[in-house]
Amino acid sequence: MSRKSVAVLDVRSASVTVLIGERGVNNTFVFKGIHSEAYDGFADAEFFDLGGLQKAVFASLTEAQRSYGERIREVYVGVPGEFCKVVTKRCFMSFQSKRRVTAYDLTSLFGQGYSDEEQGYVLMRRSAVCYITSDKRRTIDPVGMVSDSLEGHLSYFLADMRFTEIFRNMLAEYGITKVEFLPTSLAEALYLIPSETRDECAILLDIDKLSMTFSIVCGNGIVYQNACSAGGGHVTAQLYTGDDAADIPFDVAEAMISKINLSSKESAESSIEYIDKMQSYVLPVRFLKERVKEGLDLLCEVINQCLELYGDRNIDYKPILLTGEGITGIRGAREHLSGRLNKVVEIVAPKLPYYNKAAQSSHLSLLNMALETKREKSFLHKFFKGIGG
Repeated sequence: MSRKSVAVLDVRSASVTVLIGERGVNNTFVFKGIHSEAYDGFADAEFFDLGGLQKAVFASLTEAQRSYGERIREVYVGVPGEFCKVVTKRCFMSFQSKRRVTAYDLTSLFGQGYSDEEQGYVLMRRSAVCYITSDKRRTIDPVGMVSDSLEGHLSYFLADMRFTEIFRNMLAEYGITKVEFLPTSLAEALYLIPSETRDECAILLDIDKLSMTFSIVCGNGIVYQNACSAGGGHVTAQLYTGDDAADIPFDVAEAMISKINLSSKESAESSIEYIDKMQSYVLPVRFLKERVKEGLDLLCEVINQCLELYGDRNIDYKPILLTGEGITGIRGAREHLSGRLNKVVEIVAPKLPYYNKAAQSSHLSLLNMALETKREKSFLHKFFKGIGG
């Protein structure tokens, strides 16, 4: 692969996407290849069909590689919230006298906080919520600052070893042996949320088709994360409950839901019609709205549980930043969540022309983190940043 390009594999709960790209002007991207494939997904950190997953991954790699025109030799794999564990630690170190903090000090500080004690997990990433110097200054980058001590509020991101083993073996079979894992939640937090918002804490909610990840973001780290198997697919599934359950294919139900607006008013006789190659389907708008709202209410119950489990009143007045493809395509869903949760809900997405949909948040966030990771590992970056800070 080109020295400027990276390939990322975004593993979502109902699809996988391979994206090859490089950095463009003004911190944008140049896309060299992209392909997505649906698969059966996962629940409770278990894949339903590993054979189907492998088929989807191989197809995505092959098509993206064909567009790129070169062989993929290295892949950055995004780890979903259900396969990721976040551990936070406070670490402290003192110096013999006041001096400038170096990059080596940060490495030593991070080394204090994690010692491979989490059984079944492997460390894939670490980041800092903030650092505190001896004069009580809080900062994201203390390198070069003068202090006689350094305290760090640190986040460690651990990947489920079953997940890493599955993808290492799968990619090795495809011919790719160089694999690195990235936490999708952290990638989204750093790319989608401005630093000034993260400095005061933010609530990030990624709702996918079959999974949801709730994160409390502070600084450049995550201080709390909770993931569970509830998503947009469970909203659609409400159409098949009760005595008057819908008798239509699931993909048709999703298409019909995308046509309604929960905030609009229609007559009692209004209906939605969907025509495919075989036949026509018709459902009342009122029925669709009622069932979708019931599904969203179920998600609200899960979100409220996450808020209660975190238990810090400092986030009471923070808006929920919603992203992912699970429900952001349903018009009026944001307003419904806001009303039920009694909180402001805002949709966050990439600020790029043609790629400004919340459904694309994880793809571009992982690409951004992969490019940053590759840059930080480059010789010139290490030469200028690593030697004495």
